[in-house]
Order: sequence, then C-alpha cells, then structure tokens
Amino acid sequence: MGDIFNEQLVEKSNSLKDNLIRVAIIIGAIVLIMVCSMVPVLVGFLIPIALVIIFGAVFLMRRLNVEFEYIFTSGDLDIDKIFNKNKRKKFISIDVRKIEIMAPVNSKDHASELSNYEKVIDCSSGTNNNNTYAAMIVRNGKREKLILEPNEKMLKAIKKYIPRKIMQY
Repeated sequence: MGDIFNEQLVEKSNSLKDNLIRVAIIIGAIVLIMVCSMVPVLVGFLIPIALVIIFGAVFLMRRLNVEFEYIFTSGDLDIDKIFNKNKRKKFISIDVRKIEIMAPVNSKDHASELSNYEKVIDCSSGTNNNNTYAAMIVRNGKREKLILEPNEKMLKAIKKYIPRKIMQY
C-alpha cells in the first residue's frame, strides 16, 4: 500500500455554551474594572489594570474560536486544534488500525457498539451531520469515543486501512 496523505479542516461552530462563556468573560471584565476603580489604592493604576483585564478577556475569547485539522498519513490520523486561526496545538494522534469500530454518530444499528466508553473526544464542528462519525479507540487502557467529521476523501483513505471496521449509512 503506497503512502496516502490527506488533510481536512473542520471549523467548530459556536454553541450556546460558547456564547454564554463569551458573555461571562465580558461581564467579568467589566465588573473587575469597576471593582478596581472603587478601591482607593488601585485608582492610580486603573488604566494599566484595565488594559491587562481587557487583554486577558480578548485572549480568553480568542481561545473559543476553534478549528480542527485532520491529517491522515499512511494509517496515522493526527488531529490538531487551531485557536483563532493562528495558534496550533497537537490534540490527538492515533493509528487507525487500532480503531475498534467507526460508525455514524446517530446510527441506531451500531448504538450498542458506540456506547460503553470512559471519555468523549469531540473533534467535530459540533453539529451532527450525515458525515459525523464516532470511532471507538483504546488509549492508555481507557476506552474513548472520538467524534469527527471526515469528508468523503478522508473516509475513503481511512477505509483502505480498516475496511471492515467502518460502517456507513
């Protein structure tokens, strides 16, 4: 089997939880600045303190803009998490041959096989589409459910390595 290389970018959509976190960060920053303005000792340092608080709020809000990049190279699936389209962090790396089963998330036929896990690793956009899959893997002795959204090309590349373990609609 020759070298197979494929990559895909999946942008995480904002959920209600993400929006509530953004609102909480903004309210927290405003309250913190107001409290600092009421403390007599800190009034002289109000502008630098306010700038630090605003910088911190912007930093935290940028961390909520997330994309996942799937990189499939000859049987290895690397998933990187990209924050605010500029900071990349290696998120997870797996050998697809160690996947027990990979099936659509909403598949009623494989619901029992996709249950009984200790941890969920969600690398999807957050919306359940027809191409949202769950893969059961064992890492560090723990059974984990990896949720991802491979496009057709990525799915075909993975299927070359585990043809009997990928279930489709």
